[in-house]
Amino acid sequence: MANTYTINSNTYPSIGSDTITISGASSSGSYLTTSSVTGTSFTWANPNTNFNDGTNPVMTIPHGSKTVEIDKAATLDVKGNVKINGVDLEERLKTIETLLQIPTRDVTMEAKHPKLAELYKSYMHELEKYKTWDRIKGEEDGTT
Repeated sequence: MANTYTINSNTYPSIGSDTITISGASSSGSYLTTSSVTGTSFTWANPNTNFNDGTNPVMTIPHGSKTVEIDKAATLDVKGNVKINGVDLEERLKTIETLLQIPTRDVTMEAKHPKLAELYKSYMHELEKYKTWDRIKGEEDGTT
């Protein structure tokens, strides 16, 4: 048999141009293109995988890269857990907030009662003044 190509268990004869194009709703990933075939040598195209908002790419996975690029105007909304080297990011941030004694804010209540937001800002301002004074006096490192 002359040059043939097998795609999804179907065998096709060479059509002379030696370019195989698969189109349709389910086509994705890499595609094969070459101007000539020498034995079994082919050239694979290097695609980028783009996720669009309808007109512009908001996320790209460049070919050969181990990174995901998110457009600076895009928002990443995670509906699950984010783990970095096996450590849950949300849990880590809560631990950091506790150790740094960062007060928990209720932005919903602050929106209903603006006085709460004012009190929070006032508290943080006063707290920093006391910590600065402690550092100046050489008492502790300015933390409690």
